[in-house]
Amino acid sequence: MDASLATRLLDANSMSEVTLFLEHKSKPSRTVIIQLLTEFALSLSYRWLLSNRSESENFTPPIPLMIVVYNGNEDWDGEIRFQDLYPGLPERLREFVPQFRVIFINLRRYKYGNLPGRPETQAFVESLLRATDGTFIDHLPSVLQHVADAGLNEHLRLDMTRTISSYCTWSAHATSEQIDRAITTVFKGQEGINMAEAVQKSIIQEGIEIGKVEGKIEEKIKDILKLLHFRFNQVPGEIVDELNSRTDLVALDSLFALAYQCDTLDEFAEGLK
Repeated sequence: MDASLATRLLDANSMSEVTLFLEHKSKPSRTVIIQLLTEFALSLSYRWLLSNRSESENFTPPIPLMIVVYNGNEDWDGEIRFQDLYPGLPERLREFVPQFRVIFINLRRYKYGNLPGRPETQAFVESLLRATDGTFIDHLPSVLQHVADAGLNEHLRLDMTRTISSYCTWSAHATSEQIDRAITTVFKGQEGINMAEAVQKSIIQEGIEIGKVEGKIEEKIKDILKLLHFRFNQVPGEIVDELNSRTDLVALDSLFALAYQCDTLDEFAEGLK
């Protein structure tokens, strides 16, 4: 799993808790929905365990929205449904097989001059595009300009700028000077200065938090490799390298479960894609 985000959606009558599960793919994968469902099941189980189980009758899980972001060169129509894993499914059994639809975003369909949605949506879509083609830091002012054009209040404007800047440091290894320059270019005067300072504090704090989990990530990768060695004797170097590149602790929990459940190393390797 590349990312997950808990949020709330508000309409005229009610507010719904939603968890977004996002997976990035550079090749078509009909089994990506298994990765998404595994992540959802793990997060749901964890949330339930943290809740007051004496009141479990009132437990309401968040609504899962599963998203696949695709930037590959092969054709992929993006119709990803759980029941599609069962070709020729008899109609009388269909009601017993869960049905889930995945939100599919094909980045290659979008051009920088014609991005979808409102300005705040355009900011995140352009972030994904720039991170994919390696031009994020050079065009960070362009991304932040969408935030400036969105008509958001000061708190939301800062929050979006902080999120985008953090993503830029992860994907493009941007320096603090480059981020400061982009922010103060788009947001003029004292607002730009204040925003740049707040973003730098946030990035420093995130660096501290990242340092705390790095050790846990290393241990989890070691546990997965030990389990694979125990079950299959030898683990190909490609799998070792791919595991060592992973930085999402929750996603590694899913991979540990896969290492325990898979029948072959090929099946595990498919789950890594």
